[in-house]
Amino acid sequence: MNMMKYCPECYKELPPNSASCPFCGYRTGNGDSEEKEAPRIIKAPQVDSYIPPEQTVLSMMLLLIFFWGINIAITTLPIFLNAGTTKNIIIAAIVSQVLTRVMIGLWAVEEQSLKRDSTPNKKIGAFMLSFVPIGGIYSFLHASRTIIRKDRLSNMTISAVFAVLLMSVMLFATKDGINFILTGEKPPVEEIASPDPTMTVIAIEDTAIPPTPTLRIYQGGCRNPNSVTPDEEGDTITVCGVVTNFGEFDCESCPDGFYSFIKLDGGFQIVSYNYHFSFAFLDDCIAIKDEVEILGDGAVFQYNNREECTVNDEDELICEKSNYFQESDSCR
Repeated sequence: MNMMKYCPECYKELPPNSASCPFCGYRTGNGDSEEKEAPRIIKAPQVDSYIPPEQTVLSMMLLLIFFWGINIAITTLPIFLNAGTTKNIIIAAIVSQVLTRVMIGLWAVEEQSLKRDSTPNKKIGAFMLSFVPIGGIYSFLHASRTIIRKDRLSNMTISAVFAVLLMSVMLFATKDGINFILTGEKPPVEEIASPDPTMTVIAIEDTAIPPTPTLRIYQGGCRNPNSVTPDEEGDTITVCGVVTNFGEFDCESCPDGFYSFIKLDGGFQIVSYNYHFSFAFLDDCIAIKDEVEILGDGAVFQYNNREECTVNDEDELICEKSNYFQESDSCR
């Protein structure tokens, strides 16, 4: 008794002794050579007797949503982590594109392997086309069919929804940084400002009076950053101010080949030789307690992200983690 079989090319039912598929023309080997050619046909479809076009379109749409959602989320990750330099963003974009396109290329090879005229060259071509902007459509189409044949449509739906949610969260959290990158509206990089050593010293109680750049002001133990002078080198003080600028320079003589900085109230600088300051600090009011150092002709703080320091009640410098930059209300 002959049982119905299914074409491995289009998965449609075949007549018992059909020598070729009447739908796609694939030679099944049925008939007199059925026993010899049996491995070339299958006895049951994997999902259905064929893949409806609407399922292919749905699968491809979900795959594209997942692909771009994950890629955008990973690309904005450096901005989210306050390390949104051009170099880091480019590296994140390349890594995300390579990983996702490798996955799609492998799925495209699975589909290509089912074709009657499949060859190693065509399999390699299906894989490599996934890395080509326009040619990638071919690989995406084959990958979407693999998703249907392997019954992965529900998993891809969940993955696409997750990718959209993750992308939305990342874009919302980094919208200010993205605006700086797209519009180029970064504050101008300034040279090191040298405070006027003739500034007047004034001590006042904690009030709502905002710090004045030309005065040395004490406000609840927190000083105006622009009141710090090079004469105070080696002193440990606390300053409060709004981050108004940031920047980074190449430096061949520096340990890591660069130095980065932020400015408080447009003048006083915090510099670092191992940390990349970014626009994530802009407009934040922060308090910092550190030892005054000299850079050029100006007084600065030096931030080492491997060793963050504060001062205890005995005015001793204690270095721990995650306590260098403190939020402050003194700027408002």
